[in-house]
Amino acid sequence: MKKLALLLLSICGGLLQAQTPDDVELFQLRNVHGTPRFTAMGGAFTALGNDPSAYAINPASSAVNLHSDLSFSLGFNDRSGNYSNFYNQSGTERNLNVIFENVGLNLILNPDSKNRFSLAFSTTKLADFDRNFNISQVNNNYTLGEYWSEISQGQHIDDISWDAYAAWQSYLLVSQNDTILENGFAYGEVVNGEIIANSDLSYSFNQDGSFNETNIVMALDQGGKLYYGLSFGFPTLNFRREEFITEANLNNSNPPYSATSYTFRRLNDINGNGFNMKFGFIYRPIPQFRLGGSVQTSSWYTVNQFYEVDVTANWAVEPEPGVGRATESSIIETGQYAYRLRTPAIYRLGMATVLGKAFILSADYQYQSQGNTRLYTNSRSFNITEDLLQSDYQPGIDALYRSGRQTISVGAELRLRALFLRAGYRLDEAVYEEAAQNQASGELTALSFGIGFKSGPWSFDLAYINSQRDRSYPLYRGLDANGNALEVLQDLSMTEVSNNIIAGVTVKF
Repeated sequence: MKKLALLLLSICGGLLQAQTPDDVELFQLRNVHGTPRFTAMGGAFTALGNDPSAYAINPASSAVNLHSDLSFSLGFNDRSGNYSNFYNQSGTERNLNVIFENVGLNLILNPDSKNRFSLAFSTTKLADFDRNFNISQVNNNYTLGEYWSEISQGQHIDDISWDAYAAWQSYLLVSQNDTILENGFAYGEVVNGEIIANSDLSYSFNQDGSFNETNIVMALDQGGKLYYGLSFGFPTLNFRREEFITEANLNNSNPPYSATSYTFRRLNDINGNGFNMKFGFIYRPIPQFRLGGSVQTSSWYTVNQFYEVDVTANWAVEPEPGVGRATESSIIETGQYAYRLRTPAIYRLGMATVLGKAFILSADYQYQSQGNTRLYTNSRSFNITEDLLQSDYQPGIDALYRSGRQTISVGAELRLRALFLRAGYRLDEAVYEEAAQNQASGELTALSFGIGFKSGPWSFDLAYINSQRDRSYPLYRGLDANGNALEVLQDLSMTEVSNNIIAGVTVKF
């Protein structure tokens, strides 16, 4: 349990519970993704419908269509991260990705009837996790080796953390009779009996994955005034984060203090499959006004999670005869777990003004009770118990998540014959309490614009979305001698800015 606790600290937080909120947050992220029309108008489609991405927030949307249609959308995302005061260094990291956004098929089964029935299928991107960056050669005066030595000194190797054990396997921690020595890290300069150490720190961050949802939708149009629908949602999440922390240009003299550099690698791999249901309606009391609402039930996920760590090192002189000047630990599979997760229900309300075929103005409000996020086990869970979830992990969610989370979005569309001009705004509150956002993630704000062109049964649309969120990446956290949280390496705080261009085509038939 001690090894597991320290591992979780090293992955995501200064508290034992901080790992679980960070991972569970992935299942509740909603960035501005979808079709060009949907994203250009900020996603404010609860009362509008008639768009494949709208099926994912209100199943009644598919019944608004007068004709069957097929659509496909693709995004081109330029994401940058701006950081400052990271070991007194500032900079910008940039990534460019091509993103699948949406594919949708809507079949109007009885188009000539007054009460029309719709059967629709849609797969929509909810969040994208692709991100890679490197920060090199920042000066660090308190190294990982020092920390591992301090928390391990006097202990038998069977009792130290997995991270420290990997360092010991690669000869970075010095032991005698399998007990870690005081000041037992294998580099530094001995001054007045103390080891003085510093390093040039480099950090490599490689993350990929996405959060998508497929919906099967059934909806009914009753005379063009009331639309209502039901959908079955199947969200899937794939996430992989691999990080490399390298400390180089180490002070070194003679064995066993002759390490010149080392790299600590850690991996967090998560896969989840879930299920939810949505119920929704759209009501048109007069042709110029629409009111819509929907309820998305809790989503139930089966989550599989995997961790591993290892350490490699380079030496000026062999740490021990015959081991060479390049050493490495085993790839330590520190845990593979399966458990269940329930994310809270989502309630949506929307209003829209539709002035003929010339102008649309819409607004949405969304509420999610984060306090109802729950972890639990079932017969398919392994390597984790219900008692452990409820005593060690669930309290972290309860303490760090806000009780309720709101999203507000507005959108407008102006039609000029075959040309459509669109704009939108979205504010998505953070999952975390305000006091915890500086060490986790903050709110999302997005501003969007778009253009569309319609020719016969074909529609061609383009959208531009600029979104921004503050996020903190803990490089390495641990515990001090009193058991309190310790920032071993500085947290990396970034303002993440995403510029996404989405192109899509729709054909009606």
